[in-house]
This record gives sequence, structure tokens and C-alpha cells, in this order.
Amino acid sequence: MATPLAWCVTCPLGELIPDDHILKQVDKAMDFSWIEEVGETYCEENGRPSIAPEAALRLMVAGFLEGIVHDRKLMRRAQTDLAIRWFAGYGLHEKLPDHSSLTRIRQRWGK
Repeated sequence: MATPLAWCVTCPLGELIPDDHILKQVDKAMDFSWIEEVGETYCEENGRPSIAPEAALRLMVAGFLEGIVHDRKLMRRAQTDLAIRWFAGYGLHEKLPDHSSLTRIRQRWGK
């Protein structure tokens, strides 16, 4: 018999999210790939570790749809909310970015 952890590792995270969840519906309806065009402006050798632009945008959209206006609260929620993790492209065992990185991105992108 497989342990629960073994099942978690082999089960795609998206299968755990109901099809009628708002983030699954947004994922089906929107194409976020256009944001990768700004990826070349990120320096990998300098400064804080970067967040992939699409992941950052998806985190911000998830926060907006969930009514979470503070980055610290959003990232705290993303630690335990499988739908937000899946929507932003993070696996169950992947480390999430620090809230301050998301705040910096918001400041750079502006309103």
C-alpha cells in the first residue's frame, strides 16, 4: 500500500482542484504567456532571486480574485491553498517566493 505522501508526489496538483473553482476557470479562459516577453529584462546574476513574470502575475490575479490585498497575506495563504499554488505554477514541495519580492514587482509595474 502506498503512503499518503507517495500519492501526493505522483498526483498532479491540478487534479485536486475542482473544475468549477474560479482559478481553474480563469486558467482556462486567459493566456498569460504574453508576460514572458518582459523576462529578458530580469537579471539572473544580480539582486534578489527573481520570480518568473507569469508566476508573479498569476499570484497577483489570484490575490485579486480571492480578495487578498496584502502580499504578505497572499503568500501566507498560498502556503496552504492548493489552488493558488497550482494556479501560480508552484508544486506542493516547491518553496514560494518571499512576499517582499512580490511587493517589489508591484512597485516596479505600477498601477
